[in-house]
Amino acid sequence: MAKWSNLRIGVIAISLTALSLAIATPLAPASAAQQPLIVGGTRPVTVQLPAKITRPAPLVILLHSASSSGARQEKNTRLAAAAKKAGAIFIAPDGTVGIDGRRVWNAAKSCCQKPGTDVDDIAYLNSLIDEISLAVPVDQSHIYMVGHSNGAFLSIAFACKTGRIAGVVSLAGAMDSDATCGTTPFSFLHIHGTEDATIKYLGGFHNFHSYTSVDETMKRIAAHNLCTTSTFTPAALRSKDFDRTIPGAETTVITAEGCKAPTVLWKIAGGIHTPRLPLNYGEQIMTFLTTSKVVK
Repeated sequence: MAKWSNLRIGVIAISLTALSLAIATPLAPASAAQQPLIVGGTRPVTVQLPAKITRPAPLVILLHSASSSGARQEKNTRLAAAAKKAGAIFIAPDGTVGIDGRRVWNAAKSCCQKPGTDVDDIAYLNSLIDEISLAVPVDQSHIYMVGHSNGAFLSIAFACKTGRIAGVVSLAGAMDSDATCGTTPFSFLHIHGTEDATIKYLGGFHNFHSYTSVDETMKRIAAHNLCTTSTFTPAALRSKDFDRTIPGAETTVITAEGCKAPTVLWKIAGGIHTPRLPLNYGEQIMTFLTTSKVVK
């Protein structure tokens, strides 16, 4: 009987020792792959990382149109998967919801917040880039912005004001008619439908302020990129099938010449404000951004 009691006491002692060690020893943290990286503070956004980062990686920022969201914009563009395939970091942040219930970016006087909005979205995006750069290695010379409409306005404005952006893809965007741009060249691809009734091809007014036509937008960015000519010559034209709802090669590709950075217009004949994007839109955009060379 004493033998069994001693054995039982030994087992209990071993169990208690194991339990105390388990309590005293902290659990190993989950790997970075298991923990989502969230930045932005009170305006959080999840950072999507490539499968492996062994050196500084490009950063792609997708900016939604007015009344949309980052998640919805990504679903339409399929850009996250294309960015990951290219080894890039990806985010699709959200604008703020105004008193009219719309989620927008404070991008320009003409688009698309209500007058008097004091949200500083330039500062917000700057803070996202800084915060991500502290957490993972970001290639500061390869930060890209892709925007639609209101998001395209902000992409252009951010690139012009900060000089941090290597490339912009603007879908149905424009600039304030009195906007200026800095001195740092950036690759620029502008995509616009000739029948866009929201951000008109020939320019217009919104929020009691005028915005540029497509031709004026391209002329200004061509001048900013120090192109040898701000006109687009017939020799630089080619066609492609871009909008899935329009038969044939409806989109004319127009490229400025002698630029410090590629400056390109995809003109969709008959295209509307929200074209039916090709299924490989994300891949097309990433190809343009990652193969474009900027001459310093």
